[in-house]
Amino acid sequence: MTRFTAKGVGLCGCLLVILGAVPVQATPFFVTIYGRTYKVDPRSPSGTLEGPKPQEAMQALPADIATGPGFKPSHEQVLGEVEERTWIARNQLADELAASSFSRAGQYAGVDVAAGEPEITGSLANGAAQAREPKLQTLYDRYTALDLLVRELRRSMDLPVKTPEAGFSRPKLSPEIEASYRDLKFDPLAAYYGFRRVKAAFRSGDIQLLARVTQYPLSITRKAKRMIRTREQLVAAKDTVMSPRLREVVAESSFEAVFVRDRGMMLGDGAVWIIPGKTGFALGAVTVD
Repeated sequence: MTRFTAKGVGLCGCLLVILGAVPVQATPFFVTIYGRTYKVDPRSPSGTLEGPKPQEAMQALPADIATGPGFKPSHEQVLGEVEERTWIARNQLADELAASSFSRAGQYAGVDVAAGEPEITGSLANGAAQAREPKLQTLYDRYTALDLLVRELRRSMDLPVKTPEAGFSRPKLSPEIEASYRDLKFDPLAAYYGFRRVKAAFRSGDIQLLARVTQYPLSITRKAKRMIRTREQLVAAKDTVMSPRLREVVAESSFEAVFVRDRGMMLGDGAVWIIPGKTGFALGAVTVD
C-alpha cells in the first residue's frame, strides 16, 4: 500500500459530509474519503460507550481526509490510509492518557483507553473531559471518528467489521512474495504488520510512536556508526532519526517492492532497515546522508 504524499493528496481539503434529508436515526449518511464516497450506518456499533452519534462523531475526522489524490484510489488503498491514521491516533491517545491527570503513577501507560476506569472512558465519551484534559479529549474524539470510519469501510468491502488485533487488515500477498519471506524463515504476515507499524510511526512524525516500533540497540550510521540503546536516547536523536529524507524514504516504500534478505527488510537502498526480533519486526537501523 503506497501512502499518498502531501504532493499527491494536496493536504488542503475539508471533510465533506453529505447529510441525509430524513432523521439520522433511520437514514444512512455519506462521507467522502480521499475522493471516494462511502455510506455510513447512523447507528452506534454495539459494545461502544454512550456518546455522540456516528454522524456527530465523524465531525472529528482530520480536515484533509476528504481530498483525493491525483488518481482514483482503490477501496483497499483508502482502507489502508485510514487504518494507518487510526493506528497513529490510538497510540497517541494511549500515550496522552498515560501522561494525563487521569493517570495515577502512569498506571495507564500503554493501555487502550477502553480498558481504563469508567470515570475516564465515560468522561471522554460524553465530552466531559474537555475542560480538564482538552488535548486528551481531542485525541479521543479523533480516534473514535477514525475507528468508526474503519468499521464502515470494512463493512462496505464485506470484511469483518472489527479490525484485526494487529491494527491493519490482512494483505493479499502474491505467492512469490510469501515465498521470498518463507525461504528466509520469516512469517510474511508478521513482516507485513511490522512494516505497516514502522511506516505509520514515521508518517506521524511522533518520536514516541517510533519508539514503540524500534528494536534496541538501534544502529544510526552518519559518517560514523552509533548505537541508540534506550527510548530516552532515541527521543534525543529525533531530528536525526526523523529527518525529512528518512520519512520520505519510508513514505514512498511499499511492502510489495521492498528488498528482503536474512537481515530483514531494506528500504531506500539501505536508508532504513526493519528487522526481526522477539516482539516481531521493528526498526533496526538507519543511515543518514
